[in-house]
Amino acid sequence: MNFLTLSRDLFFSQYFEKNFYFEKNVFNANGLTWDDVDEMLFSWNINDGTIHLFKDGKIDPTSYTEDFYDVGMYRKRIIKDSFNDLMLNGATLVLNRIDTKSTKINKITKAISHFVKEKAVANGYIAFGGNGTFAKHWDTHDVFAIQLIGRKRWKLFAPTFPLPLQNQTSKDRKHECPNTPIFDEILEVGDILYIPRGWWHEALPIEQEETFHIAVGVHTAHITDYLTWCSGNVFVNNVNFRKSFTTQPIDKFTETDVLDVLNSIDNINKFKTAQVEQDKVISPFILSNISNKVKKTKNKKNGILLLNTSYSISNSNNDLLINGIKIKIDAKSKIIFDLIEENLLTKDELIKLTCENYIEEGKLKDFIESLIFNDVICEI
Repeated sequence: MNFLTLSRDLFFSQYFEKNFYFEKNVFNANGLTWDDVDEMLFSWNINDGTIHLFKDGKIDPTSYTEDFYDVGMYRKRIIKDSFNDLMLNGATLVLNRIDTKSTKINKITKAISHFVKEKAVANGYIAFGGNGTFAKHWDTHDVFAIQLIGRKRWKLFAPTFPLPLQNQTSKDRKHECPNTPIFDEILEVGDILYIPRGWWHEALPIEQEETFHIAVGVHTAHITDYLTWCSGNVFVNNVNFRKSFTTQPIDKFTETDVLDVLNSIDNINKFKTAQVEQDKVISPFILSNISNKVKKTKNKKNGILLLNTSYSISNSNNDLLINGIKIKIDAKSKIIFDLIEENLLTKDELIKLTCENYIEEGKLKDFIESLIFNDVICEI
């Protein structure tokens, strides 16, 4: 799997939260087809609130779904003729958290999470014409839009309210959107467009053409989150911050009271650790590995290896916490984890790089397989 031609350092210094980035033919979409989408929809739980139709606003689900009794269970299904008619007449199908429904899309989402070292999830958008899902708006998280089937026109407009937080939506500020776009291009299969949060944008289907794209949302911790964490975990240990907030003037806090806490490297690292401790990754099943163990055969797959974590492990020393699993590492195993974190290496590439200087090949292969089996790393 290829990814952006620019480095992570260049992306963060020149584009992240600063400017859009567009690159053509980055992903081969893993050969994703309408058959793959049909398979997802067939097994989708309509009750989980992650599937919607839009046309001039959200369409009432009762117009294309119904409840029914099915062998001892009350279930909900999509009424195909109503659904097909809506899609044929310009509706857009929105599939939230599609990264949990498709292993192919999960791989793309994981690659982006690996690149930015942050939590990432994906929503899907399907149309066959029409006016698009939403009018001009901004998102409160960064987005990587990736075209998987067909084409779609994208317009970007300069931000008028930079870096909005979750509750700071564009709903009541539509009048602020500039008239002239600074980006107006048609995305084709494999193209990727990075949109910083707060940038106005509009995605438009092309009449009489199919389109399926995913929006991979990057969900970062903000400085306000760090301030909240400090309030609940550090400031509470200082008597000055435990005083009542009354009508009487409060004593001035000294710079030392606040800045020493906020600038403390120890506190920053504890905040990051708290993020990692909560991080869990939904990874694909690999029953073939169980079969290999039963049959005593080797795993012949040679996929790209990724850590099953959304965050960087570069500051870890002897202990790692990945996907809820605590791992003690030594100098040799740290080299392996660092190589996986910093690169998109296949299993064979990792073995070649590592065995040249550090570890006997057979032991390394067994170590990698045990990490995959225990859901510490994944092979995509």
